[in-house]
Amino acid sequence: MKSKWLLFIILIALVMGSGCADDQTEADDMTEGQAQTPADEQEVSEAPVSAVESAKYMASMEFYGFVPPEVEINRGDAITWRNNNKQKVYTFISDDGLFDDQEIKYGNTFHHIFESSGTYTFSIADTPDMTMTVNVR
Repeated sequence: MKSKWLLFIILIALVMGSGCADDQTEADDMTEGQAQTPADEQEVSEAPVSAVESAKYMASMEFYGFVPPEVEINRGDAITWRNNNKQKVYTFISDDGLFDDQEIKYGNTFHHIFESSGTYTFSIADTPDMTMTVNVR
């Protein structure tokens, strides 16, 4: 009888432990420059790149363009772009070659940390009027 209780307790401990491990795996999978799966209003967070707290900005890809179309940030800050157009899969392009073209489906995100000062432009393939400018101080 004692062995059945012991087996039951071990089984419960394994089930509880496996639930905690899944949360850590998802956090480890969020690396810079990778498209992410839909988060349905979930906040995107990442560790600062330096001892100074970096800011995190959100940009939205809408039917009519980027919101905001221009932003000014500091070095070390991050921007997360999210596709909010249910009807379109966007091919997101860094016109300055910061990263490879990213295919972003509805609800998915892509983020990038800006480590160098400068003015960077972004666009959407086959949509010439859809552009965004990021000024990094």
